Amino acid sequence: MSKIFLALWKGRIPSKKYLKLTNRSNSYDHVAFSKLSAKPPHRQHYFGISLLGVITGFITYDGIVNEFIYCGSTIRFLRSLKTASLIAMDYYILQKYENSSDYDFQLKQVHLKSAKRLLETCLLNGGLYIKMGQGVAAINHILPREYTSTLEQLQDKCLPTTKSDVQHVFYEDFGSTPEDMYSNFDYTPVAAASLAQVFKAKLKSGEDVAVKVQYGDLQRRFTSDLGTIMFLQDVIEIFFKSYNFGWILRDLRKNLILELNFENEGQNAERCAKDLKKFEYVHIPHIYWTYTKPRVLTMEWVNGFKVNDVERIQYENLDLKDVDFKLFNIFAEQIFHTGFVHADPHPGNVYVRKNPKTGKADLVLLDHGLYEYLPESVRNPLCEFWEATVLRDEQKMKLAARQIGIKDHMKFAEVLFQQPIRIHGGRIKTKLSESDIEYIQQVAKKNFELIMGTLKEMPRNMLFVVRNLNTIRAISRQHGDVVDRPRTMARYAQHCIYVKYSSIRSYIFWFYRRLIFEYNLCLFIMFLGLRHFGYLATIYTYLFCINLIERLIQHEHF
Repeated sequence: MSKIFLALWKGRIPSKKYLKLTNRSNSYDHVAFSKLSAKPPHRQHYFGISLLGVITGFITYDGIVNEFIYCGSTIRFLRSLKTASLIAMDYYILQKYENSSDYDFQLKQVHLKSAKRLLETCLLNGGLYIKMGQGVAAINHILPREYTSTLEQLQDKCLPTTKSDVQHVFYEDFGSTPEDMYSNFDYTPVAAASLAQVFKAKLKSGEDVAVKVQYGDLQRRFTSDLGTIMFLQDVIEIFFKSYNFGWILRDLRKNLILELNFENEGQNAERCAKDLKKFEYVHIPHIYWTYTKPRVLTMEWVNGFKVNDVERIQYENLDLKDVDFKLFNIFAEQIFHTGFVHADPHPGNVYVRKNPKTGKADLVLLDHGLYEYLPESVRNPLCEFWEATVLRDEQKMKLAARQIGIKDHMKFAEVLFQQPIRIHGGRIKTKLSESDIEYIQQVAKKNFELIMGTLKEMPRNMLFVVRNLNTIRAISRQHGDVVDRPRTMARYAQHCIYVKYSSIRSYIFWFYRRLIFEYNLCLFIMFLGLRHFGYLATIYTYLFCINLIERLIQHEHF
């Protein structure tokens, strides 16, 4: 790296061959230099001096000093800075035409142009940048469609790796090559993750397996890239005081580092399978520990397709409502009951397959590297808060929010539900209208500091829960919001409040609360007439009486 700086100082551009040898991990980084080779010698000289001055200034920043010596970090940093500057400039110029007749069209064009720039930068930089891009693509209920539809490509793309790169990882971790360990190993990746690529192989015992192989230099790149992003965030904060996500990055750092250990991912997968074993429609791929190391994970091969592939779901004659209902139940179980929450359930990590016995959908959960645990001290008031929000019980909302440590219960509700919450005369909606989305965006702009304050008040492990909710909400939106997600999860939360109690009195109280709960839900269905409501209430009463009797019969105190 020092030789590269010296070459820049002298106004010479390092050869592609030298750059390839110096930075084999990122074959794209030499592009930034090759584009400069056509400049006149004197311009190259001044450019070299200027660039060296900029780099020298940047690397003196505390915490970044050791980050730029690995794997082309400097080039990725400058590439990110360039992209951010160009995007900011485009939006700044667009402000001058805010009152023009074609402003909306121009705004969409800037959105699309900026999204393509982000996509290119994420693909070139790889690693953490791809993971962040995936997170942006997941919040399609708020961000412009030009961003989310463009960045969705990151679920399948990443930096390419060579056969020798994969073999090198295996040799370092196992002391042997894939050919020695498997009877067949296809070096063409079948899927791409932000931290690794997945290959199909066959064990010598005959089982088909999926082999997840981490990028060889990712751990060094990951540290440097996170430092770069934190640095850029601090620079942005200088100019925009209210923009401050540095505390989130610092809190998430240790969790993201854990994600680099694939043995930890295997343990998470087994714990998840144990927690969700009561759901027959959930499948967690089996882990083959003999073929697993910190950078290599070998698991059962499972055929399926992404949960957001609506056409394929319909082609397989599967019911979207059934898929979404199962999806919500799975993660409601994790959030409200077990507390062991999958923090990254984007469509690339949730697959659907048709069960040959039932003919219905099974859900396959993948990528168990990032989990968060919610203790009972957080889960219980969260269940209370969710129930109270649906019931529009503001006093109970305040109490539950205070137990979690949050002062503004209404802002907390809007963060969780991502929609306007109106206690009087309103209801939690299944589908958000354009006016609702516009309202959310306006509130976010006007009350940015209040929202950030609410996020800061949350227990740190709640941040991943919000991410989980945002991700499955995005999937639901792609399906057309065919299932009432807020109420489905609210019923689960309400059930988890009382399921832990064992006395007959508790069961009776649970039955009473459930009747009130369902009664209020029925009132929310505005299109039902009084006759229909009475009929529906009768059915609910009958079903819950039967349920109560069954519970009491099974109870030891009965």
